Amino acid sequence: MRSCLIQLIVLFCVGFALVWFGLPLGAGWLATTALNASGFTGTDTTIAVSANPPPILLTGRADSIHLTSTKVGVRDLHAASVDLTLTGVNLIGRKFETAHGTLGGVTVATPDGRSATISHVALDGSASAASASLTMTTVEAASLAESQLKAQAHITSKVTFKAPDRMTITVNGRAQGGRMIAVGGSLVLVPDGGALPTVTLIAPSDGNPFKITSVSVMPLGLMLAGTMDLQSILF
Repeated sequence: MRSCLIQLIVLFCVGFALVWFGLPLGAGWLATTALNASGFTGTDTTIAVSANPPPILLTGRADSIHLTSTKVGVRDLHAASVDLTLTGVNLIGRKFETAHGTLGGVTVATPDGRSATISHVALDGSASAASASLTMTTVEAASLAESQLKAQAHITSKVTFKAPDRMTITVNGRAQGGRMIAVGGSLVLVPDGGALPTVTLIAPSDGNPFKITSVSVMPLGLMLAGTMDLQSILF
């Protein structure tokens, strides 16, 4: 009798351990499947699913998912690195409530079909409209402005920047002032006067999930504030 009781206790403990530690592994597989279904690809990808207590995972819900990966591609978004924590996750419904983390080396589409690189993105907020802080180096920002002036207005120029949002556009040896502003989620170059045309540098699209709300010129580059809809990309 005592031997049977001990066996039952052992079996219960083993079963409990399998549920407690095995469920997060199974949920991780489910999350991986959902990501793959969205078109997500990456290298050295890790997905850690957390729920307290773990049996909550039986309902298809998780407290959080921590995703890390490099050389990431998902739909038209590409990034050198991703480190994101998603919270309030519904694995079956493929939804989550909030996101927090960073993206590095993100490429976004430009109006002429090329791409521009955002060196760093910090995200924090709701799944569909997380606050985004984007950093673009001075070299990349100047190259973006010059390429779009040439593509959209057929103007060969040299662009430099000055805080807080000013820029100088030099064409044929003549300097022209201007500003960068956010309009309808787009980053727009607005020259002073009417000698040069207004040019859109980047705009929300399938290849650019960001909506820009403000821009500042810093010593080492541009600081762009905006939002990002991660829900429409992941899962």
